[in-house]
Amino acid sequence: MLTRLTRQVQDVAACGRRLTRTFTSAARLELAAAYRGLELLGLNEGVSNHLSAMAPRQSGEGEVMLVFREGLHWKEVTASNLLGLDMSAKTVEGEGSPDVTASSIHLAVHQKRPDIRVVMHTHQPYVSALAALEDCELRMVHQNSIRFWNRVAYDVEYGGVAFSFEEGERLAKVLGDKDVLIMGNHGVMVVAPTISMAFEMLYFLERAAMVQVMAFSTQRPLKEIPEEVIKSVAPEYMKRAQNYADTLYYAVFRELQRTQPDFEKTTDNLNRRSCSSPQSLGNLVR
Repeated sequence: MLTRLTRQVQDVAACGRRLTRTFTSAARLELAAAYRGLELLGLNEGVSNHLSAMAPRQSGEGEVMLVFREGLHWKEVTASNLLGLDMSAKTVEGEGSPDVTASSIHLAVHQKRPDIRVVMHTHQPYVSALAALEDCELRMVHQNSIRFWNRVAYDVEYGGVAFSFEEGERLAKVLGDKDVLIMGNHGVMVVAPTISMAFEMLYFLERAAMVQVMAFSTQRPLKEIPEEVIKSVAPEYMKRAQNYADTLYYAVFRELQRTQPDFEKTTDNLNRRSCSSPQSLGNLVR
């Protein structure tokens, strides 16, 4: 059954559709691919940083937050070794524990933002460099920047590593209804309804920040895009945002299928704590 399901999921990926809206186990496949893909693109930081997604429990009752196990390198993440946490941060699917900062930040954000299903937090280089500046605003100086017009919040009160749920609540409050939180002296967090969209946001946010940082390095004045152009272009982009995200994400997904196929492992220790029949993997994520 699992082999047949994996084949179905591969067919869906080849067509570029959103897996998380089709199969329960596909949320695991998509999230594992996101970990591998961001590592492939150089946007992770060793065994640090974390990505999460909400998905139905394999028992069919309620939901879990999927996240990777503490200490794993992102190249080691597979569909089967992702953990499922309940809303009290207890591991109810899989074995092991998450990084405490992952449960502290992500659970709070998921609870405060029921409109989103995915939270991704990284220390990717150029966005982190921008976050290290006293003025860390993402400026509208490039076409890629326009993707994020009016979608970014800024946290300029860095107070150390987030070890408490209260810090997660504070970050969720600062994020508000935005899709991106640039975290001063720290990194970035993005939220989205799908894994592919969050993945694509991190990629193009890094590209936009790279252009801005490199432009700053010339010590010449920035040429910002006129507001009337931004107001014309940004809405048109948002109409197609999910399609753009799927195109990039599933291209990376297929590359991983060719070069790192072990990320699709779905049979080893999939759920020893909350065992369920393979049939439960057909539940909808949304």
